[in-house]
Amino acid sequence: MSKEKLASAVLFYLGGVMVFVLGSPYHRIYPTNWNWTYYLGLTAFFLVLTLVFKRVSTLKQFSPVAYAFLIAAAALLFLRSGVLDIPRDEANPMKFLALDKLSQFTHIVSVILVLTLLGGSDLKSIFIKKGNLKYGLTFGLISFFGFAVLGVITQWGSRDRVANLPGALPWLLLFVFANATMEELWFRGIFLRKYEALIGQKAAILVTALVFGTSHVFATYDFPGGRWVFGAVVFGLGVLGAQAMFKEDGLLGPVLFHAGYDLMIMIPVLNSL
Repeated sequence: MSKEKLASAVLFYLGGVMVFVLGSPYHRIYPTNWNWTYYLGLTAFFLVLTLVFKRVSTLKQFSPVAYAFLIAAAALLFLRSGVLDIPRDEANPMKFLALDKLSQFTHIVSVILVLTLLGGSDLKSIFIKKGNLKYGLTFGLISFFGFAVLGVITQWGSRDRVANLPGALPWLLLFVFANATMEELWFRGIFLRKYEALIGQKAAILVTALVFGTSHVFATYDFPGGRWVFGAVVFGLGVLGAQAMFKEDGLLGPVLFHAGYDLMIMIPVLNSL
């Protein structure tokens, strides 16, 4: 990789950290998390970058990436507004988690779709297309059911709790598919093609996966080996998901894959509720 491409990859990673780590809505590690002022400033920053890059001929090639970051930041800002929040009742914890995730989905995905179209691109540019359905279904279904089986097996020692799984299954599935679709679009779909044009496919995969892994280091899930091991595992999952997105040229397989490993994580969470 040339020095210019390496520098671009580093800048893309730092941009991802600004949005998905410092701006993460999932934890409160930094004062910038869930912070109106930060979200407004971040959105304004990427808006200015997009406009400047469009007007400077030597930087014009970077405008699609700046606009992708604008979309990602605007999604955070809209999520913080809570305009589309769905009423939730804590009496049913799994239902509460599922509806909370659905609220996140409606805010973030709506911004991604609207701003992609307003920016002059079609939805195919963010992998919302037919693609290679045979590959997507094969990869996606095998991985989804494989992770599901592993999730049940790892909890088999708590058979009394696993027995409660059927009743919670609709809410569990709503949670994992809402989260998988949202994150595949947010972390990867809006970025991969733009990165590929500037730094190549392999580097695009690595950068998005590194951001994905870094953003999950502070996740609240208990994981063997601790948070840094969890981040490394999520990085690996991000690599596989991005590769599948390119290979399918669509979202179906990556979403099923993502929903599968979310399901494996959420079954123990369900048992702890």
